[in-house]
Amino acid sequence: MLMQILGHALVVWCVVANASLSAESRRRPDTPSDRALRFFERLSAINSGEVLRALRPAPLDVDARQGVLATLPSTGELNPSSTETEKLAQMKDVLVYHDRQHVFQTKVIDVRQAFVGLHARSVLLISRPALRLLSGTELRALVAHEVGHEYFWDDYAHARAARDASRLHEVELKCDGIGVLTLLELGLDPAPLGAGTRKLTRYNEEVGAMANEKAYPGLIERARFARDLVAVRPR
Repeated sequence: MLMQILGHALVVWCVVANASLSAESRRRPDTPSDRALRFFERLSAINSGEVLRALRPAPLDVDARQGVLATLPSTGELNPSSTETEKLAQMKDVLVYHDRQHVFQTKVIDVRQAFVGLHARSVLLISRPALRLLSGTELRALVAHEVGHEYFWDDYAHARAARDASRLHEVELKCDGIGVLTLLELGLDPAPLGAGTRKLTRYNEEVGAMANEKAYPGLIERARFARDLVAVRPR
């Protein structure tokens, strides 16, 4: 009942906030980072934890998740080493916080790109290059970002279908925002999110694995957005 009230209050509050944007707000630049920051600014009167809980979607049911797993290739999954397993273990507190520890399955995959991604709201895919490059804290931060994709799953799908790079960048920044708020709620430094993103980007640039680079905002924009979000975040 409490979460229903919270969710309803959040929806009403957002509608009122949207309707009452000042002329000054409407004159602000309409860049992806500005739009993403305004999204969180409108929630700034609400506690961060309550925002995350109220916005969090219901997980896919068991049958749907099993259906997703059945579509995955039968080859290409790797067994993590002991060192890699230790890194993977550091994701647990993020998944527990979002009630996804028994929802998402994690698979280490054999691809050239350094990649961490959420597939079909069910499977965390982590490539071996990414697992080798990232520290445990960086991996945890990137997983917090990937959890954010579930919050904005439909928005991302629509932007991708429309090939709207600006909207894709906005969604990626909102996912960064969920990642930052998650880490802060856990009492953790959000800096590893930026550090891990830089590592993956630079590695993929070096090996020429940047086929989807236009879907992502630049590193400077992402760092600026994270800094601005911390300044206005709901407490």
